[in-house]
Parts: sequence; structure tokens; C-alpha cells
Amino acid sequence: MEVVLERRVRDVHEWLAERPDRLPPAVAPVPGPVAIQDPCHLRHAQRTHAAVHSVLARFVEDIRVLDDEGLCCGAGGAYAVLHPATATAIRDRKLASIGRSGAEVVASANPGCALHLAAGGVEVVHPMELVARAAGLGVRG
Repeated sequence: MEVVLERRVRDVHEWLAERPDRLPPAVAPVPGPVAIQDPCHLRHAQRTHAAVHSVLARFVEDIRVLDDEGLCCGAGGAYAVLHPATATAIRDRKLASIGRSGAEVVASANPGCALHLAAGGVEVVHPMELVARAAGLGVRG
């Protein structure tokens, strides 16, 4: 029996985008600007990156779309460890795009991407952290 991975693995954003009634109300929306970095695993593997945008739209007032939308940040699992010079060059390209967006915070749903980008000097948070902040759920901001 063949198991289709994309039917078994669901990202929290994908699940919540289909169930907006399960989301808490936004008590104090995050003013932004916030750039969303679409991790490769959501964009190319699971094909569900739009769910992050859909969920955050209810909680962030100013979302910025990066002008290099869909391009890798350079983390790529072990890629940044195995090919640090190339990964740094790719990250620099992504950081330039973030800079052009004017965003003060970057939302990334991938811990590897978050660590890689943060090492480049930007503030990176998980999108669910922004939801929690906006909903007043006690997450520092």
C-alpha cells in the first residue's frame, strides 16, 4: 500500500486556515511591518505556504511580501552546514529582500530558516508567536 506523505503531514497553518473558527480573536493586532518568509518545505514540498499568509492576515496589520518570493533562504536542512559559503550568499540575497521590504520582523514557520536568518541579524519569529501576541496570550513581544 502506497502512503502519500502530503496526506499524512499537515502544517498547523494549513489546519488553522481551514478552521478559522478555531483561531482566537485578535485583541491587539501586531502593527507590523512583518515579512513572511515562505520556507521551502511549505512552498515546494507541502504546497501550503499560502496558509501562513491566510492565518496571519487576521493578526498582523501590515504584511510585506518579499520580492524574491519562493526563493530559498539558504538553510536547506544540512545545506548551511555542508556548504556554508554558498548558504551565506543565499541568505544575504534573502536578507537584502527583507531589507527592501521595510519589515521589522520576519515570520518563518521553519526553525532552520529562522535560525539561519536570525544569524544574519534580523528578528525572526514563528507565525504562531505573532498569533499569540495579537490574541493577548501572554507571549512576550
